[in-house]
Amino acid sequence: MLFDKGYLSTVPRKSLFTFLFGVFLLFGTVGLATDMTEFGRQPVVTFLVTTLAISVFAVGYAIAGFTMRGQSWKAIVPIFILQVIVMNVLHRLLPQMAGLHDMSASTMAEVQSRLNADGWALIATMVLGYVCFVHASVTEGRRYFRAHAEIKLAQEIHEVLVPTIYAQMGGWEFYGKSNPSSEVGGDLIDLAGGDDNWVAYLADVSGHGVAPGVVVGMTKSASRMLLSSGDDSEHLMPRLNDVLFPLKKPDMFITFCFVAASGDRLRVGLAGHPSILQFSPRTNEVTEIECPNMPLGITPSAEFATSEVAAGSGTLFALYTDGLLETANAAGEEFGVQRLKTELQKHAREPLEAIWRWIHDSVARHGGQFDDQSMLLMRKM
Repeated sequence: MLFDKGYLSTVPRKSLFTFLFGVFLLFGTVGLATDMTEFGRQPVVTFLVTTLAISVFAVGYAIAGFTMRGQSWKAIVPIFILQVIVMNVLHRLLPQMAGLHDMSASTMAEVQSRLNADGWALIATMVLGYVCFVHASVTEGRRYFRAHAEIKLAQEIHEVLVPTIYAQMGGWEFYGKSNPSSEVGGDLIDLAGGDDNWVAYLADVSGHGVAPGVVVGMTKSASRMLLSSGDDSEHLMPRLNDVLFPLKKPDMFITFCFVAASGDRLRVGLAGHPSILQFSPRTNEVTEIECPNMPLGITPSAEFATSEVAAGSGTLFALYTDGLLETANAAGEEFGVQRLKTELQKHAREPLEAIWRWIHDSVARHGGQFDDQSMLLMRKM
């Protein structure tokens, strides 16, 4: 997107106006200084119009820098060309200054008075422009540090909500970790229950930043509440959908997947999420488990299919987010599920933490991180 209106809209209008007015005043000094170098011989209308034009174009450059940032040259170059054309047109149309040889004694006195006025106006304009810059900087600095403190608090809360999982339960071992792409992530990994009944699940809230982080907290709270109330895993996704749909922005949704144990039975479910990977030590193959369900939060109520799976000793399941799959290299080629399956097959018999590190390092070598990257591994002992 060429114009970043979202970024500009985050700056309060008062601070933005104060800053731009400071730019206007600062570059107005160019007109004053020019008039002084010409010994105040410019006609008043020429002086005022050219000074105003210089200041307005300077404000245009500032707005281009705000709205386009790294791409601002795409606007600054045309603005500069337009400024050159406008200033040349004004030079042709506006009255020109009188020659030095045409100046009488009375005119010289007027020039002296004009230069004194220019000097004082120059000082006043610079001081006022400086005051505007300081006011805008201090105001926005305070707002930034308040926002930074709030984001830091949100980050600390997110670390509590999404800690690294390293546990053993009911003859299974678990390891999971989430790497957010910014201070507050939108991924959730969790393990709830006891030896006979447990649910390991992973959720990915659309978007980035604080808003998805808030929905992550709601998702974990709702999941824990539903599971602690004795609700079985088969109804987990429909109940979560009912709870979360009215609590989020209309354009947000949550992809979700889980593996749940109830005694010797094992059930899996997915809601718009990448397939669950299952490694079988007997065949040394990695297969994909898929369920054709929509993400959570799309409609007020919906049915979500689940299925039972079998797992022998050494069977490994991997739950992950698309931040791993969509990591792209310089050629634009994504890491993809096939590379993930290859890495999982290669290291599936190693400790779970080592598997996670191998996969994370392989993804990092492939390309830079631009999305939250999370993985939850579980293996039957």
